[in-house]
Amino acid sequence: MSMIRFIPVTQITDPLTLSIGLSGGSGTGKTYTSLLMARGIAEVVTGKSGAQIGYVDTENRRALHYKAAFPEMVHFDMKAVDDAGKMIGFGPERWIEVIDAAEGAGLPVVILDSFSHAWEGVGGVLDLHAQTLDRLTRGDDSKKDARSQLAWAEVKPRYRRLIDRIVRAKTNIVICTRAKPVMQDLKTKQNARPTKTRRKDVPWDPAADGDLMFEMTTMVILDPSAPGCPVHQIKVADQFKALLDPRRPMGIDTGRAMAEWARGQGEAQKQKEVLDEARSIARTGTEPFRAWYRDNPQHRALAQTIIVELQQIAADADAFAARADDDPFGLPPTEDAEVDPRTCTDAEMMAQIEREAKAATEAGLAAEDRAHG
Repeated sequence: MSMIRFIPVTQITDPLTLSIGLSGGSGTGKTYTSLLMARGIAEVVTGKSGAQIGYVDTENRRALHYKAAFPEMVHFDMKAVDDAGKMIGFGPERWIEVIDAAEGAGLPVVILDSFSHAWEGVGGVLDLHAQTLDRLTRGDDSKKDARSQLAWAEVKPRYRRLIDRIVRAKTNIVICTRAKPVMQDLKTKQNARPTKTRRKDVPWDPAADGDLMFEMTTMVILDPSAPGCPVHQIKVADQFKALLDPRRPMGIDTGRAMAEWARGQGEAQKQKEVLDEARSIARTGTEPFRAWYRDNPQHRALAQTIIVELQQIAADADAFAARADDDPFGLPPTEDAEVDPRTCTDAEMMAQIEREAKAATEAGLAAEDRAHG
């Protein structure tokens, strides 16, 4: 008998959980910002101030610098060695155990700092891959390129189980990762080697896998120029556009507002609907969008959070409309055409077709002559 049961959404009242990714280099305020946001989340989840905040610390107990400011913190010193001095590392299974423990303790929110150890630390994914590759090649470096994918096939499923555990956690999670500067192209002032985790316009590369980054509810990269501010927004849904201002540090109110959204409260959905409306108007062109912006002063601040996107949508709509008026097929001119097909007369077009056909025939006959000597 099937155990599959579809449930009407009106009967689903359990709150969603948040998984928030904060990445940044040294001095960007990851630890302090994560604690502030966690405090706001915990207050909403429990309905009281001073609710406990779980903190998993891989950074030599760095979070304890803030114990006076955050007495509600409950701390776990996650070290690479156990109490007996045995190396245990930061493998995926340990992090799953940590999340299990946080849920078992009933913590409303837990901070993982720094989760980069799960990727590049001792016993982390990169280390596991290197160990597996050594085993598969038995130390023969000439075989490493050929067997690298085999090594990943063994390691990645373990990491994916960890990512799935984070996504399905019944507690809210704030994940802090390190970020490193990316080599810049001196001419374009953008990244020299963009990847799925390294956008052209973001000069930082998180020490984490792309699978993690895009599974987060929200993922931002902090910048030393503005500690605590969500300067580089890697994944920010419309519901949080107004909340995450690149010019304003995130804090308790940020965590509180995100937690209220997760509980189905707050104004996040209405804000998304406004942004969807703004995009829809922008797709009709610049002038209609200007009129909408002028006639809806109550929405201007929200629209400003995606104003560059809206301007581009409107400009694209204007360009398409101009091209459509000129040619219903929107065909661009060909570089080698003697006649522009968008402006020529029927007679000119037929003459051009005849010339091209004659040239093709002559070229074919010449090729046959060469083939037969």
